[in-house]
Amino acid sequence: MVALEDEIVRKSGIVTEECEKMLREATAYIRENSPTQAKIMVKKFYQIVNLLETFPEIGTIYQNGLRKFKLGKFRYNIYYREKEKEIEIVGIWHTSRGSEFIEP
Repeated sequence: MVALEDEIVRKSGIVTEECEKMLREATAYIRENSPTQAKIMVKKFYQIVNLLETFPEIGTIYQNGLRKFKLGKFRYNIYYREKEKEIEIVGIWHTSRGSEFIEP
């Protein structure tokens, strides 16, 4: 019998520059009303990146090879793609925006 740990393959999580920019903009907006919530959001974002490195299939299939995953209690989705050896985090998008997320 194979142990579960032997079956798990961890990939590197790569956050694109554009996604980092989106995250900075989102947290700056939240920080205006609640610096604490902005810190929590950033922490949650990186916790999810860590989770996706191990379980990339947990996100919902979106489009054009992208998946999305909800950013905890915040009204943002994280958009990413699974590559052979890495998870590429391409953006975050607030769910109330009028249009759908389009990869930069």
